[in-house]
Amino acid sequence: MASLRGNTPMTSEKSVHSEHLLRQVVPQLCALAGECKPELAAALEALGHAAGDDQSGVALQQAFSHLSELIMRSDPSTRSAGHSPLISRSDSATDPADIKLMQGVLQNLIIPTTLEPLARDIRQSLGKVDGAAARQRLAAQLIHLMAESKAHAEQRQRELQDFLKATVGRLIQLEAALTQAQTTTRAGSEELTQARQVTEAQFIQLRSVSTESDDLDQLKAFIGDHLEHLQGHLRQQDTIGDQNQRRLEETLNALGNQVAHLSAETVSLRSRLDVTTEEALRDPLTGAYNRLAYDRRAALEVARWRSDSGSLSMIICDIDHFKRINDTFGHAAGDKVLKEVVRLLQDQLRSSDFIARYGGEEFVVLLNGAGEDAALRIAEKLRRTVKSAPFRSRGERVPVTISCGVGTFSGEDTLEMVFDRTDTALYAAKTQGRDRCVPAASKAA
Repeated sequence: MASLRGNTPMTSEKSVHSEHLLRQVVPQLCALAGECKPELAAALEALGHAAGDDQSGVALQQAFSHLSELIMRSDPSTRSAGHSPLISRSDSATDPADIKLMQGVLQNLIIPTTLEPLARDIRQSLGKVDGAAARQRLAAQLIHLMAESKAHAEQRQRELQDFLKATVGRLIQLEAALTQAQTTTRAGSEELTQARQVTEAQFIQLRSVSTESDDLDQLKAFIGDHLEHLQGHLRQQDTIGDQNQRRLEETLNALGNQVAHLSAETVSLRSRLDVTTEEALRDPLTGAYNRLAYDRRAALEVARWRSDSGSLSMIICDIDHFKRINDTFGHAAGDKVLKEVVRLLQDQLRSSDFIARYGGEEFVVLLNGAGEDAALRIAEKLRRTVKSAPFRSRGERVPVTISCGVGTFSGEDTLEMVFDRTDTALYAAKTQGRDRCVPAASKAA
């Protein structure tokens, strides 16, 4: 049961995180769409309130159905398009705030593996949004992705709750079976004690009679009667003992079977929880750790650095001109570049180092035990490795380089402070021509 306690909070935490994010973002998206489409503002406001307050999901479904009906009634052309015109077609400008909001949602949303293709399509489309119609389609897809992710997390939590309820029931059965076994054992022990006491009394009486009696015939008759009584009593005790033993064995066998069944289900649940946890912490495309895993590991590394007064450094890497790679060679080639860059970086790092895909084409590396000079050397090694790798697409070479910012923890630094300095160093590497590593400015500077 210790393993259950170790895994359950993490699963619950993921579900709560996804639901909290959904309840925060959907009302904002609805408010934004309502400003662009005033005739739908009331229905969108109802949908936003339902997303924020409805716990059962019934009101949310009703609000969404009502909104869909209004959309179909107001714009019949959308029936064949398969999406809702939440944003006016006359608004052809692309609002950067909208795009930034949707990108932030995707970065923080825990997406199950089955929905990653849809998430990847949305990420790719966000880089080339052209006009309100495209923005409207992406908003609808994002809402669908968030709803499906929430449903997936809730299903996982329901499975866990069902298992825990069944486990409690089985534990109650085990307790009853154990109590029965103890009662049977106790009853058998008491009966055995009583039989011993009766037998001892009979022998004492026989010994007394044999000593005091002078009539041989009377003595023989008395002894014969008592011996027959003793034999019957012993046979009865043997029968009762056999019955008790069989009942005890049956109870113990049932108890053993229940324990084995419970153990097997616990192992199965733990395996499923481990897989789910790993999926939640991994980027499905590249296999690298994701933003959630980075947040957790970074907090641990900073705490370790403070406690042992060692060295800790950070590298933020960004693939140069990644959008150009996508536009020139296609998104499939871009995906291959991302996966290959991760593989190359992982091959050059120690097992104690940590790398995560922070977002898009940006990666963060944590180097435990590495000071500023060592971290800069490692960053240069990573940069050279990527640059010299033979990336190809459809027989054509794809030029791939990375820029790196390198920061080191010191003094009273916090994670946020070092990240900001390192990110600024990455920006400097970009502005200085890319394909280079730039150390972060010191805290004093």
